[in-house]
Amino acid sequence: MMAGAQLAGGGMIYDEPVFRTLGDTAINVEFGDETSIPLNFRILALDFALREHAPEGLVETNPQVRTLGLVFDPLATTRERIRTHVEALIAAQGAVSTLPSRRVIIPALYDDPWSRECAEAFGVRNNIEYIAAFNDMTVAQVIETHTGCDYWVTGVGFVPGAFMSYAMEPAKRFGAPLYRTPRTWTHARLLNFGGTTSTIYPIRVPGGGQLFGRTPIEIFDPRELSPAFADGPVLARAGDRHRYESIGREEYDAIRAEVEAGTYEYRVEDGTFDCAAYVDWLAEAGEPAEKRDPESTWEPA
Repeated sequence: MMAGAQLAGGGMIYDEPVFRTLGDTAINVEFGDETSIPLNFRILALDFALREHAPEGLVETNPQVRTLGLVFDPLATTRERIRTHVEALIAAQGAVSTLPSRRVIIPALYDDPWSRECAEAFGVRNNIEYIAAFNDMTVAQVIETHTGCDYWVTGVGFVPGAFMSYAMEPAKRFGAPLYRTPRTWTHARLLNFGGTTSTIYPIRVPGGGQLFGRTPIEIFDPRELSPAFADGPVLARAGDRHRYESIGREEYDAIRAEVEAGTYEYRVEDGTFDCAAYVDWLAEAGEPAEKRDPESTWEPA
């Protein structure tokens, strides 16, 4: 049985990380079974440490909300060597004080026609109205709350360019359950909730997130037209802080035209985030650090 700190909501942060085998060429380092931003700080700190002190044979890393995936070359190293190296880095780490963190401003047209089209096509209520009712809010309050704080990106994945993020202010955490039957298609660039996870569909794909807005900027751009994609076609990075900005249809169309022309200037600010101060602030706020999916039997109309 794994020992660790038991949380009121049933989650746990392990005393010692758990190493899980992922086939012949990968392992997963698991720090707990809860969704927690402070726990994610530890994941990202280990990821940065491995970039600076990479063991022989390590191919790539994949940080997520509570785990760090490690892919290795079995012809150059072994699972045991990778684990020994990682355990030494973890032992030397201590508490996480700061992390590199970009702040990315994401404009969005809320309660947009494309989200409503999806809802109508699959026979469910306009999703932003469902989100509002589920959280005892108005549609205006949904928009105000979603734009009211930064969202911490805990990991990138699912489909190319997709990411998982969580509200950094406990009082502004909200969301809605996934569709019971996923859609067979979703328009690209639609904002959505899956529980309290806030993300954006980067391309047209199936999905079950509750849709409530659309951004005119690219989240995944294989053309790499903007300097924001100088390092690759994916905009989001683990450790980013996303801030959403509500815009009208006229501004949406203007920004979209600039994006398609390759002239839009993405608002991305490099910086460093004070993780220790944030953890202290959470403790003073008297709110649990973990983010949990809402539990409900409330059905879409």
